[in-house]
Amino acid sequence: MNQFVSRYGRSRFGQAETGQPGQAQASQTIKDFYIYRTVYDSLTSGTSQSANFTVEADSDFMLHKLAFFADIAAAAQTNNTLVVPLANALITDTGSGRQLSAGGIPVPSYFGSGRLPFILPVPKLFLARSVVQVQVENFSAATDYNLKLAFIGYKIFRL
Repeated sequence: MNQFVSRYGRSRFGQAETGQPGQAQASQTIKDFYIYRTVYDSLTSGTSQSANFTVEADSDFMLHKLAFFADIAAAAQTNNTLVVPLANALITDTGSGRQLSAGGIPVPSYFGSGRLPFILPVPKLFLARSVVQVQVENFSAATDYNLKLAFIGYKIFRL
């Protein structure tokens, strides 16, 4: 039995875990959809910026998907002119000190669009009060970006 199942059981989103007849439950949980985000305004070419989000103290967070939105000087975009940033991202769980990759990964390779987010091969659990650091490096020779990263998953509340 994997860590997630043994800790949280097999409940569905937004529903309390009820357990099997005749089996004692250590605790009940509720899962609710949630998105954390990081924002990088004016990510200047050749520079890097770090941003953090803190998993709220009321619940753990299970990360399932990643998405990004980028623009240049807040200019209007169409489906044919969507900005694909020349930037790398490195995600670190500061509580454990673990990085989610061996180094910076290009944002379009790591994060999908809002319509088609990148689905993690294995969901990543961040415990309550964890601080997640996301460092982004703009490797473009001349383009500055505004970048928003979305961390899509669900909060796990223990009852």
